[in-house]
Amino acid sequence: MSADASGGSRDLSTLLRRSILGSAALATLLFALPLAFAVSGLYRAQAFAQLAREAEGARAVVSDESLAADAGPLVLPRPRIHAVQVGVYDAAGRRVAGAGPATSEALVRNVARRGLEENALTGDTLVVGVPIPGDDGSEGYAVRAAESYRQLRYRTYLTWLTMAGLAALVLTVVAGVARARAARLARPLKELAAAADALGSGDFSVRATDAGVSEIDAVSRSLERTALRLGGMLERERAFSAEASHQMRTPLTAVRLSLESAMLTPGGDLRDAVQDALTSLDRLEQTVIDLIELARDTSSRGETTDVSEVVETVVRPWRRPLSERGRSVGVQIQPDLPRAAVSAGALRTSLDVLLGNALTHGDGRVLVDVRSMPDAVVVEVSDEGSGIIGDPSRVFARRSSDARGTGIGLALARSLVEADGARLELVRAVPATFAVLLPAVRHEPADWPGGPGGPGGAETGGGQPGVGSRDADERPATEAEARSGGSNR
Repeated sequence: MSADASGGSRDLSTLLRRSILGSAALATLLFALPLAFAVSGLYRAQAFAQLAREAEGARAVVSDESLAADAGPLVLPRPRIHAVQVGVYDAAGRRVAGAGPATSEALVRNVARRGLEENALTGDTLVVGVPIPGDDGSEGYAVRAAESYRQLRYRTYLTWLTMAGLAALVLTVVAGVARARAARLARPLKELAAAADALGSGDFSVRATDAGVSEIDAVSRSLERTALRLGGMLERERAFSAEASHQMRTPLTAVRLSLESAMLTPGGDLRDAVQDALTSLDRLEQTVIDLIELARDTSSRGETTDVSEVVETVVRPWRRPLSERGRSVGVQIQPDLPRAAVSAGALRTSLDVLLGNALTHGDGRVLVDVRSMPDAVVVEVSDEGSGIIGDPSRVFARRSSDARGTGIGLALARSLVEADGARLELVRAVPATFAVLLPAVRHEPADWPGGPGGPGGAETGGGQPGVGSRDADERPATEAEARSGGSNR
């Protein structure tokens, strides 16, 4: 038995073993006690029956003539059991023949007078009285058969001792079985306790084990699911700091450069600079919210998004930094696009990463092409640069050795869209072309809020439906958050 210092609780295996053994001992006791009394009564009944047969045998040779005064000594047959005494007594209790005490017990006198057979344990002697009726209603005689109770007591005790030995043997076997069964039941519970302790220490590699007991297996599987959830949550929380710093670096730098430029420019309009900074900070706040949802796995499930509206919102702040580098961005949006089953935050952040990559690592014109496919909406982002350097299969690997930047951006973008059931793929290495494949939502009501036919629905080309493309010169950029460049491939 083991006990802890806090509560003195016993080892589970010991508790199970004692419980099984205690139950077996109680069952044995409840069975053995009535059996012991039954054996004692059976032996006594057998002894009285044997004495009665001896007395009946003696009575068979007794007659009135043999009891006459002038008949001479009466000789009784020899008892079959050596320890039994058989004698004939009159109604006054005097022995007239055979063996036994000179004066009989009251039981024998009553038998002679009443003519009814009786038996009893008197003192330390078993006595049976068998009547010999007298003639013409006169008092008769009685045959007394007696045996010492010590022999019967010894036989009873010997039987009880045998029963106790058998009970001890049974309990020994039960103790062995209990030890084995308790160890088998306690082992998986001890493993569960160790796994829970490891989980509390930060080890999330806990896996379920099959113990063969449904309740224990259910707890084990539940513990494994908890470990997986906690491990995933901790991993996302750890990744959040790197991803947040990666996504916030660009807009924070842009805000800083915009404000410094406004301060250093003589006669500059500080109001426009402040407005640009506030707009950038609003987008930065939304980016942080999106990343927190990813880190904590709290992004909306079942949310649908107007892809064209998100694309226009994301592309707008990238026009000025591209224009400052002598480049442009075009947007091609297929009319009547279905909504996509993805959160706006995941799509927004992923497109920011792709456009930042195009700005920092690409060259020439950037094209964002949005079109519909069977059961999907595809958003392609491409440029006219030299494309992917290194192994294209490792472009989405976090902190890849082939990355020209931090190696976080594309991995973050893919994890964001995949968390909502979408996909991000590299469809062409040179020039670099990335495609975001979004699950399409068909058969929505025409008045869906923000849907194609409802309020807030997206328009293409300059506010006129059906225009398929836009160029960098079509809309002036007022945001400053992307001036310093985008994320890294």
